[in-house]
Amino acid sequence: MRFTRRGKVGLVCGGALFSLFLLIGQYWLMRELSWTHREPPTDSLIGFNFSCDQAEYLLLEDPAKGVDGYVPDARPGRNEWCASVLDTLFTETGAHTVRLSLQWDDIEPREGTFDFSLTDALIASAARNQATVMLTVGMKAQRDPEFYIPDWARVGVDTSDGTVLSDSPLLRQRALTMVAEAVQHFASSPVIDSWGAENEAYISSDRAAEYSLSREYVGAVVATIRANDPERRPVSINHAQHFVMDRRWQTVLADSDILGQSMYPARNVDVLGLHLVVDIMQIGPLMPNYAYQARQAKAMGKPFWVTELQAEPWTDEDSRLITPAHPSSNLDPAGLLRNVRYARQTGAQRIYLWGAEWWLYEQRLGDDSWLAAARSAVASARSE
Repeated sequence: MRFTRRGKVGLVCGGALFSLFLLIGQYWLMRELSWTHREPPTDSLIGFNFSCDQAEYLLLEDPAKGVDGYVPDARPGRNEWCASVLDTLFTETGAHTVRLSLQWDDIEPREGTFDFSLTDALIASAARNQATVMLTVGMKAQRDPEFYIPDWARVGVDTSDGTVLSDSPLLRQRALTMVAEAVQHFASSPVIDSWGAENEAYISSDRAAEYSLSREYVGAVVATIRANDPERRPVSINHAQHFVMDRRWQTVLADSDILGQSMYPARNVDVLGLHLVVDIMQIGPLMPNYAYQARQAKAMGKPFWVTELQAEPWTDEDSRLITPAHPSSNLDPAGLLRNVRYARQTGAQRIYLWGAEWWLYEQRLGDDSWLAAARSAVASARSE
């Protein structure tokens, strides 16, 4: 059979269209097979995560000025400033719960010398705003660099890359002493309604030399929290599962009172020079079956919470380069609301949004849409 040039072009175009339709069909099929799309949305309690360091980074600091562009932790009025930022977030969003993390190098700068004043100020803010606090304690906390181990606690400890830090008897004992002191200090606060044992405890940290923690040590943290809290408030361990093959959520469920998960749906992928944003929650049977996890937790008398839900763009660059004039292709306010609805369809009783400090940064640049989306998410979960 002889083809004309026009015929060859037609075949190529037809093949390209067929491939395009095939990809669209595969995407539709995978989306329809996604576990959670079959679940009705839950009336979840929606709050947010908060870090004073992150608020300072976005709202006060300018690395372009060198060392003069960073604000010191010891500056006068720091605690009050951080608490005022938290006040603003409560007011702007209407949320009534927040997840905080203690940073070890901040609360115990010298061995045996504790300073809880910053967290005291944040808890006072929550009380003023009729909000509850989920407080995470341990070596590992939210935000970079995750492991906030003070210099004095590293003395005599192997901190080479890839180390299971909790295998050091010296560091382990120092950490558990800190956990006990912290829980004893905060246990009298009625604002705290739950604890977190470490942050993403069973995941090694790519931000901190691939450090990791053992299951036995995390269990000791949970036991220490319980032993020092007369109110016996529930203790969460959270995980960050991206694919269904990761079964560590079962360990989390077995070891804690609350099964927590981190969810970051929008991921950046570079393929053949193309920059793509892939929603990993739309990959059908490959994605985690969070709704099943919620049902398994409920069968054991335990809640399922989303302790981190992506509500700011995922970027490897300085997030301050994302402005209203140069928005990120990774996530927009409409995507934030889609993420919230997705998380509600898992059956999560609570959802803590990730990125609250960044919403205020964008507002300062004249974009109120992120705060408006967060406010809408909080309100919609109550009204449906």
